[in-house]
Amino acid sequence: MRHVFRQGRREELSENGLYANLHYFDSAKLTEDLQQPWIRESQRKQPSSLHLIFAHYGWQFVPACVIYSILEIVIHAFQPLFLGGLISYFAEGQTSISKESAYLYAMGIVLCALITSLVFHPFMFYVFAVGTRIRVAFAGMIYRKCLRAAINGRDGLGAQAISVMSIDLPQFDLTFYFFHDLWKGPVEACLFGYIMYTQINWTALIGIAFIVLLIPLQAWAAKAAAKFRTRSADQRDRRVKLMNEIISAMQVIKMYAWEQSFAKLIAKVRKMEAKAIRGSVSIYAALQCTNMISKVSLFLSLIAYVYTGEAVTARKVFILSSYYSLLNDSLLHFWPLAITTWAQTVVSARRVTEFLQQSESPTSENCSSNCSDNPTLQFDFKKAPAKPLSVGRLHCIESMEKSLTFSQVTASWNKPSVRQARTAHIEDISFKLLPTQLVGIVGNVGCGKSTLLNVILGEVELMQGHIEVHGKLSYAPQEPWIFQASIRDNIVFVEPYEEQRYRAVVHACQLDCDLAMLPHGDATVVGERGISLSGGQKARISLARAVYRKADIYLFDDPLAAVDSRVGKLLMDKCFNRFLGDKLRILVTHHVQLLQNVDHLLLIESGRLTQQGTYAELRDVIEKHAAPDLDAVEADKQLVKRVLSQVDRNSKLFQDPTETVDDQSNKESAFSERQQQGAVGYATYMDYFRALRSPTLVCLVLALFIVARVCQALMDIFISRWATWEENRATPEQFEETRARMVTWYAVLLVCTLALYLLRTFGFFLLCLRISLRLHNLLFDGIIRARMFFFNANPSGRVLNRFSSDIENVDVALPQAMMDSLQFFVDVVAVLVIVAIANYWLLIPAAIMAALMYFCRSFYIGAGRSLKRIESLTRSPVYTHANQTLQGLTTIRALDAMPQLEHTFHGHQNTNSSALFLYTSANRAFSFWTDLICVVYILAVTFSFLVINETFYSGDVGLAITQSMTLVIMCQWGMRQTAELENKMTSVERILEYARTPSEPPLETAKEINLASEWPQKGHIRFCNLRMKYAPDDIEILKGLTFESQPMEKIGIVGRTGAGKSSIIQALFRLAINEGLIEIDGQDIALLGLHDLRSRISIIPQESVLFSGTLRFNLDPFGMKSDEELWNALDDVKLKKYVAGLEGGLSCYMQDGGSNFSMGQRQLVCLARAILRNNRILIMDEATANVDADTDKLIQETIHTKFAQCTVLTIAHRLHTVMDNDSVLVVDAGKIIEFGAPHKLLQLENGALLKLVNQNDKITVNQLKKIAADSYMRKNK
Repeated sequence: MRHVFRQGRREELSENGLYANLHYFDSAKLTEDLQQPWIRESQRKQPSSLHLIFAHYGWQFVPACVIYSILEIVIHAFQPLFLGGLISYFAEGQTSISKESAYLYAMGIVLCALITSLVFHPFMFYVFAVGTRIRVAFAGMIYRKCLRAAINGRDGLGAQAISVMSIDLPQFDLTFYFFHDLWKGPVEACLFGYIMYTQINWTALIGIAFIVLLIPLQAWAAKAAAKFRTRSADQRDRRVKLMNEIISAMQVIKMYAWEQSFAKLIAKVRKMEAKAIRGSVSIYAALQCTNMISKVSLFLSLIAYVYTGEAVTARKVFILSSYYSLLNDSLLHFWPLAITTWAQTVVSARRVTEFLQQSESPTSENCSSNCSDNPTLQFDFKKAPAKPLSVGRLHCIESMEKSLTFSQVTASWNKPSVRQARTAHIEDISFKLLPTQLVGIVGNVGCGKSTLLNVILGEVELMQGHIEVHGKLSYAPQEPWIFQASIRDNIVFVEPYEEQRYRAVVHACQLDCDLAMLPHGDATVVGERGISLSGGQKARISLARAVYRKADIYLFDDPLAAVDSRVGKLLMDKCFNRFLGDKLRILVTHHVQLLQNVDHLLLIESGRLTQQGTYAELRDVIEKHAAPDLDAVEADKQLVKRVLSQVDRNSKLFQDPTETVDDQSNKESAFSERQQQGAVGYATYMDYFRALRSPTLVCLVLALFIVARVCQALMDIFISRWATWEENRATPEQFEETRARMVTWYAVLLVCTLALYLLRTFGFFLLCLRISLRLHNLLFDGIIRARMFFFNANPSGRVLNRFSSDIENVDVALPQAMMDSLQFFVDVVAVLVIVAIANYWLLIPAAIMAALMYFCRSFYIGAGRSLKRIESLTRSPVYTHANQTLQGLTTIRALDAMPQLEHTFHGHQNTNSSALFLYTSANRAFSFWTDLICVVYILAVTFSFLVINETFYSGDVGLAITQSMTLVIMCQWGMRQTAELENKMTSVERILEYARTPSEPPLETAKEINLASEWPQKGHIRFCNLRMKYAPDDIEILKGLTFESQPMEKIGIVGRTGAGKSSIIQALFRLAINEGLIEIDGQDIALLGLHDLRSRISIIPQESVLFSGTLRFNLDPFGMKSDEELWNALDDVKLKKYVAGLEGGLSCYMQDGGSNFSMGQRQLVCLARAILRNNRILIMDEATANVDADTDKLIQETIHTKFAQCTVLTIAHRLHTVMDNDSVLVVDAGKIIEFGAPHKLLQLENGALLKLVNQNDKITVNQLKKIAADSYMRKNK
């Protein structure tokens, strides 16, 4: 540790300097060791994580706690008796105790303090290690549960997993510190009660009785604390889950100008959470006042003893005082703390148990022979089953013949329920698919196509029928899953890297040009959810991942939806037909014109397989389910060639990692979390208190700490002087009169001290709670107002860490650490003053002790602070990894990536354990040395009275030694809490860092700009030399765009993926950094407030985002529309009948991300939102990409009728959706290539639009030209 401390003093420690994780903290081994005991536990009638902990780990900590508590009780029993013997030596006129005996008593006092210090820290370190092993093992179990979670049961599971891992599991780190205190307090009460009875007879029982009477209050407090913790944990889960959704959908929230609506929602949940926290804080505040109870007990016992006619001696006073102080700690501080801690542990353990009992995927059980099935099914994969399976899924990887068979399969997403019958989502489906077949699946939106693929994957539970899957599966989901890593890592994923295959896959999936245009080729790091990529790029990277995996059966869920026609045709030819030509391929798509050469077609209608056969056999039936044409846009080939000529393609596309280390590290640094440097500054503490915006109140509460402690010190000095006076009695008349006055003064001082302590403690905690609420509001405001680049650069786990563990620290742990630290400082000063009053020579060892303490703290604090920050930083990847895993769960399971991802998770855990172990080791070393310094100070104080040849009052001796003895306990707790305070203040730093994130321009328009309430009335849009980039240091995405739309004009925007189509929308909504001019109805939008701008433009976004909550909230979060208007909007998009059939109608519950609606239905909900907004400008960002022909036709009709008086900008991949528009804008590489009426553009020789149209067959070319001509003639009559 010396090396770490020295390095910590010289420089900031970094994660690279961590030692390797110790083998007994290895996450994978600990998780594996706990797996079987948990399986046995889960089979009990009422499984309990706490029962499992005691059954599996009890032998590790229970004996150690029992032995330590016995030793501590014995030391605590003898130390006051040694003190009494030493005080008696200084009593006036005593002759019974020799100087040698006095030295032995003094030695006894010092040895008791020394043994306590030598044993306490190794014991605490040991129980920490046990607690950490338990936490790490359960975190591994929770992640394993995440990997096995049922898709239909994961609503909010990501936020819940992070909440359990970040808030409930750390409870196991702390709880075993207090286990021995559960019985130590009552045992000490009985033993000390007997010893005190021998000293002052029955009057000792009065003080004990007063303490015992308060014990039922402790029980009530523990119960109430558990209740409040449960409430606050539930509300915190809701808040973190909601924040997870908000962060994931931030772009859509900003586009809809819904920030205020979600701010109200968060504020409502936070208010309920604060109410529960206020309850638990009040209980903790009351418990903080318990150190006054020993003073009251001493007062009651002494007054009773005085009124029995006995004389009070310094020996008796300080023996009683010591025992009551010890009882106060063990019975009224550590015992209730142990009870409340274990009450919280019970709640946390219950939440862990509930999480581990979540429903699992039907195929989460793996059999040992590379085969998986429903858990109830047993079979031998080498032989065919003796008889057909009745119900179940057989998946056999090593079968000789690769095939897929469905026999009368009915399946449902719904969980079995007694209350209502399960709805079948696919019904009575039978077919057999053979190796090397290319199979197309078509059908309307919401008919069950994706469900069918999920049934093949084993994600949906079968109600009847059976499935046989013979061969290894690969899968590309409808919603691409991209995680934060390089593009190469996203494609290769968990498969071994083979350069030749990788290059072939990149070429087959049409990613060559995209990678050539990226700054670091395939080494470019993409943000979480691929936020920095276009929709088409994400779709093709997701497709490449599935294709790269060597499998026998490939499942593709509508991968062509987000790509243009040229790329679609190339993918069909190069990827599906050539590269995977010898495999069984199953392709879900709405674009059936690309399926002319498939071997087999399945037509699904309302969950049933109505037709199957070849394309020729089904041609007439399926044409109505087809989009008439997939064609849209081809990139300008000359432009691409020019780009490629400037780039060394091989070095750009497939960079050697050694050549790009510097570039890549710079790129990754944008995505890495910044570690704070140096001490937590004075400014951070000021900012914390300044958040309250009431400096007078802060100063008043802090002043109460000093006043209360002065009052207590006066009372302590008064008792010692009274005891000395009692030993030197005057005449009886004067004696009784003075004694009565003494008792009165004693009572007054006690009442004043008690009142001040109550005021101080409750005032401080309620003040901290108000600060905490303000800091949360500042953090939320900072995040919700941050620019979009912030969310591209920071993964959700990192941001959620601020809202979960950092806010929890500021809510609960920080006020406690700050309270203890403030109390420690005033207590130390008070003790040194009191001891100096008794013997001024003791100022010398006090000064030496203070210097040594300061040296120790300065030696430790640099390393301690760095290690705490590293521990916080290494925690974030654990949560981010868990969150990203849940986002791509189906893909992960389909690609058999669970073992590798679990290995990565264990790696993150091990790094965090290494940081935590080093931090705790540093903490323990620091505490151990401060304790030894205190023991030396006690030795100096105790022996000073014997060595210095002066006469001392027995009361002063007792007061000085008892005060110095309390110093050990103070320093054990106080120095640790001051360091803990600084560590917890890093949470305030981290919160303030995000609260001060550079924000977007103002939401409201300046008053001097007189914006009409009905603006824009015409919908006239003008771009003039517009340049746009996502971040100040980024390259320009849009490069000098200039065009103008007329009022009510319908403009189609086309261009290859990554050409900058969606960036035009970003610029219009001012989501990025614009340079140049955009005007709407003659008003420069750069001068408008963002809410005024964004709320006046309707959008149907590229990714249809829904939030968990009711459908009503998703349509109208501000509650401004009537039910009739909502139903009309749903009727316009043909969802009224479907929604009316759902339980609750408009109040039906939408699961996380709207996962209980199909992609097409989610798109229709977004269209309904646009209808409800009734604005003059509508933006459609590839809105019809995931819908079938009928739905597409419906959307186009709705646009023509409902938005006839609006200016409509449509970003589309399919030419038929824009050929009847007034104008078409062709974009490539951020520049405009062509702009004009489609009919006129088609007359241009070598025109970009003409090239695109001519790529189709003659019939389609003529049809498209006719649509353009008819539209042009109709509009120009």
